[in-house]
Amino acid sequence: MAKLLIFTDIHIKGDTIIGLDPVTRFKEALTHALAHHSDAQGIVLMGDLTHSGTVGEYNLLKDILVNVPLPITFMMGNHDRREAFLQVFPKARLDSSGFVQSSFDVGEWCAITLDTLDGPPYPDKHHSGMLCADRLAWLSDQLEQAKEQPVVLCTHHPLGELGLPMLDRIKLENGSDVIDLIRKHPMPVHVLAGHVHRTISGQWQGVPYTSFKSTCHQNTLNLAQQHDFMFVDQPGAYGVILSDGPNIIVHSEDYALSQQDGLSDTLS
Repeated sequence: MAKLLIFTDIHIKGDTIIGLDPVTRFKEALTHALAHHSDAQGIVLMGDLTHSGTVGEYNLLKDILVNVPLPITFMMGNHDRREAFLQVFPKARLDSSGFVQSSFDVGEWCAITLDTLDGPPYPDKHHSGMLCADRLAWLSDQLEQAKEQPVVLCTHHPLGELGLPMLDRIKLENGSDVIDLIRKHPMPVHVLAGHVHRTISGQWQGVPYTSFKSTCHQNTLNLAQQHDFMFVDQPGAYGVILSDGPNIIVHSEDYALSQQDGLSDTLS
């Protein structure tokens, strides 16, 4: 059974966010994941690697990752800046146009990671995502190459609405184009998303998806848009993806909750 670890919205910076230290929280998540899932095939950092997209923040992230023994695949989120990232991580996998996206096998599945960062130029405080014509063409080509395989598609920005008005307005602006490509794929596709700092699952036009929490701060369940973003101190999480032949299993591990090690022995 192949295994992949997913971390999203780690927001590395040298200061706190709503009183929380994103560096400490990411280190705790990473330590927990490596202790319990050292057999994973690799790690995907699914965007918003840093909070402000500065070279200094990426250097801080690089220092955290220096001794990680697993292969790491990077993705861009709306808080990232591609040029600064590549100064610090020049060997990151890119497509032929220089976007931070790639594909690789996870067991019998093909994993495809997208770069949904809209820019450059980067509109001030613009948090929606966008895939340009080049990135859509690349995705179409990757899906064609994977026509014999089921696909797990990783995107920072959700492709469709989640029933959360304050978050739905900053989704991937042309997510319907991606869904159209997915629906043409002859094998199953499961979408993994970040950006919204919540664990959510469902379907967009028949395409199943799962979104994950941040390792740091979370969003409230606001279905009425009575307020703007409300970040809260709730347990962070990371994803554990299991590929078992033609099947895929998606777990969300709330690592900050007290672990019940040995509980099964007590109950058996």
